Amino acid sequence: MDWMKETNEQLRRGAFLMVNGNPMTIGWGQFGVIWNKQTFSVYVRQSRYTHSLLEHASTFTVSVPKAGTMKDDLAFCGTRSGRDVDKISALHASLLPAAFGGQDGFSGCRYHIECRILFRTELDEHLLEDDSLLSRYYADGDPHTMYVGEILGVREENA
Repeated sequence: MDWMKETNEQLRRGAFLMVNGNPMTIGWGQFGVIWNKQTFSVYVRQSRYTHSLLEHASTFTVSVPKAGTMKDDLAFCGTRSGRDVDKISALHASLLPAAFGGQDGFSGCRYHIECRILFRTELDEHLLEDDSLLSRYYADGDPHTMYVGEILGVREENA
Protein backbone atom coordinates (compact mmCIF):
# COMPACT_ATOMS: atom_id res chain seq x y z
CA MET A 1 0.00 0.00 0.00
CA ASP A 2 1.73 3.12 -1.22
CA TRP A 3 -0.38 5.44 0.96
CA MET A 4 0.80 3.67 4.10
CA LYS A 5 4.47 3.86 3.11
CA GLU A 6 4.17 7.53 2.12
CA THR A 7 2.34 8.33 5.36
CA ASN A 8 5.05 6.67 7.46
CA GLU A 9 7.73 8.65 5.62
CA GLN A 10 5.83 11.95 5.85
CA LEU A 11 5.01 11.62 9.56
CA ARG A 12 8.62 12.49 10.41
CA ARG A 13 8.03 15.83 8.68
CA GLY A 14 4.46 16.22 9.91
CA ALA A 15 0.82 15.57 9.11
CA PHE A 16 -2.41 17.19 10.25
CA LEU A 17 -4.62 15.61 12.89
CA MET A 18 -8.12 16.95 12.19
CA VAL A 19 -10.84 17.20 14.83
CA ASN A 20 -13.81 19.59 14.51
CA GLY A 21 -12.08 21.61 11.79
CA ASN A 22 -9.00 22.12 13.98
CA PRO A 23 -5.70 20.98 12.44
CA MET A 24 -2.87 20.03 14.80
CA THR A 25 0.54 19.02 13.46
CA ILE A 26 1.58 15.53 14.51
CA GLY A 27 4.84 13.68 14.00
CA TRP A 28 3.87 10.40 15.61
CA GLY A 29 1.43 7.78 14.39
CA GLN A 30 1.19 4.06 14.12
CA PHE A 31 -0.55 1.63 11.78
CA GLY A 32 -1.65 -1.72 13.07
CA VAL A 33 -4.25 -4.42 13.32
CA ILE A 34 -6.13 -4.91 16.55
CA TRP A 35 -9.45 -6.63 17.19
CA ASN A 36 -9.24 -7.75 13.55
CA LYS A 37 -9.49 -4.12 12.39
CA GLN A 38 -7.02 -1.98 10.45
CA THR A 39 -6.05 0.90 12.75
CA PHE A 40 -4.10 4.13 12.99
CA SER A 41 -3.11 5.43 16.41
CA VAL A 42 -2.30 9.03 17.28
CA TYR A 43 -0.75 10.47 20.44
CA VAL A 44 -1.77 13.85 21.87
CA ARG A 45 -0.50 15.59 24.99
CA GLN A 46 -3.16 16.41 27.56
CA SER A 47 -2.27 20.10 27.52
CA ARG A 48 -3.17 20.46 23.84
CA TYR A 49 -6.48 21.97 22.73
CA THR A 50 -6.90 19.02 20.33
CA HIS A 51 -6.86 16.67 23.34
CA SER A 52 -10.00 18.31 24.71
CA LEU A 53 -11.64 18.00 21.28
CA LEU A 54 -10.70 14.32 20.96
CA GLU A 55 -12.08 13.56 24.41
CA HIS A 56 -15.52 14.52 23.10
CA ALA A 57 -15.14 13.11 19.58
CA SER A 58 -15.85 9.70 18.12
CA THR A 59 -13.74 10.20 14.96
CA PHE A 60 -10.60 11.89 13.68
CA THR A 61 -8.87 12.28 10.34
CA VAL A 62 -5.16 12.40 9.56
CA SER A 63 -4.41 14.53 6.49
CA VAL A 64 -1.02 13.73 5.02
CA PRO A 65 0.72 16.29 2.79
CA LYS A 66 2.66 15.23 -0.26
CA ALA A 67 6.37 14.99 0.60
CA GLY A 68 8.08 18.36 0.59
CA THR A 69 4.87 20.42 0.59
CA MET A 70 2.87 22.45 3.10
CA LYS A 71 5.87 23.15 5.36
CA ASP A 72 4.59 26.59 6.38
CA ASP A 73 1.11 25.23 7.16
CA LEU A 74 2.59 22.40 9.24
CA ALA A 75 4.79 24.87 11.13
CA PHE A 76 1.84 27.20 11.79
CA CYS A 77 -0.44 24.40 13.01
CA GLY A 78 2.35 23.05 15.20
CA THR A 79 3.00 26.35 16.95
CA ARG A 80 -0.47 27.87 17.32
CA SER A 81 -3.34 26.66 19.46
CA GLY A 82 -6.89 26.28 18.25
CA ARG A 83 -7.87 27.83 21.60
CA ASP A 84 -6.51 31.14 20.32
CA VAL A 85 -6.85 31.11 16.54
CA ASP A 86 -8.98 29.56 13.82
CA LYS A 87 -6.10 27.97 11.93
CA ILE A 88 -8.07 27.19 8.77
CA SER A 89 -9.16 30.84 8.40
CA ALA A 90 -5.73 32.20 9.33
CA LEU A 91 -4.11 30.05 6.64
CA HIS A 92 -6.83 30.81 4.06
CA ALA A 93 -7.18 27.04 3.81
CA SER A 94 -10.28 24.95 3.32
CA LEU A 95 -11.66 21.65 4.51
CA LEU A 96 -12.21 18.57 2.37
CA PRO A 97 -15.55 17.02 3.40
CA ALA A 98 -15.25 13.59 4.98
CA ALA A 99 -16.03 10.69 2.65
CA PHE A 100 -16.17 7.73 5.06
CA GLY A 101 -17.73 9.10 8.25
CA GLY A 102 -14.60 10.58 9.80
CA GLN A 103 -13.73 14.24 10.23
CA ASP A 104 -13.23 16.73 7.39
CA GLY A 105 -9.67 16.80 6.10
CA PHE A 106 -7.16 19.60 5.49
CA SER A 107 -7.63 20.35 1.81
CA GLY A 108 -4.56 20.17 -0.40
CA CYS A 109 -3.08 17.08 1.25
CA ARG A 110 -2.27 13.89 -0.62
CA TYR A 111 -4.05 11.42 1.69
CA HIS A 112 -6.84 11.64 4.23
CA ILE A 113 -7.14 8.74 6.67
CA GLU A 114 -10.55 8.80 8.33
CA CYS A 115 -10.81 6.93 11.62
CA ARG A 116 -13.39 6.00 14.25
CA ILE A 117 -12.01 5.96 17.80
CA LEU A 118 -12.01 2.44 19.23
CA PHE A 119 -9.92 2.99 22.33
CA ARG A 120 -8.20 5.76 24.25
CA THR A 121 -5.78 5.53 27.14
CA GLU A 122 -3.37 7.80 28.94
CA LEU A 123 0.23 6.70 28.55
CA ASP A 124 1.82 6.07 31.92
CA GLU A 125 5.33 7.44 31.53
CA HIS A 126 6.42 5.48 34.64
CA LEU A 127 6.02 2.26 32.65
CA LEU A 128 8.67 3.29 30.10
CA GLU A 129 11.54 0.81 30.00
CA ASP A 130 13.93 3.35 28.48
CA ASP A 131 14.79 6.13 30.95
CA SER A 132 16.10 8.35 28.15
CA LEU A 133 12.54 8.54 26.76
CA LEU A 134 11.24 9.63 30.15
CA SER A 135 13.71 12.50 30.39
CA ARG A 136 13.30 13.47 26.74
CA TYR A 137 9.51 13.39 26.40
CA TYR A 138 7.98 13.52 29.88
CA ALA A 139 10.20 15.67 32.09
CA ASP A 140 7.47 18.32 31.98
CA GLY A 141 4.80 15.98 33.36
CA ASP A 142 2.55 16.39 30.30
CA PRO A 143 1.71 12.82 29.20
CA HIS A 144 0.21 11.74 25.91
CA THR A 145 -3.11 10.05 25.43
CA MET A 146 -3.15 7.34 22.78
CA TYR A 147 -6.19 7.22 20.49
CA VAL A 148 -6.59 4.02 18.49
CA GLY A 149 -8.76 4.63 15.46
CA GLU A 150 -10.29 2.06 13.13
CA ILE A 151 -9.51 3.15 9.59
CA LEU A 152 -12.87 3.81 7.94
CA GLY A 153 -11.32 4.74 4.60
CA VAL A 154 -8.39 6.43 2.92
CA ARG A 155 -8.94 9.10 0.33
CA GLU A 156 -6.30 10.28 -2.12
CA GLU A 157 -6.79 13.94 -2.99
CA ASN A 158 -3.79 14.88 -5.13
CA ALA A 159 -3.04 11.89 -7.33
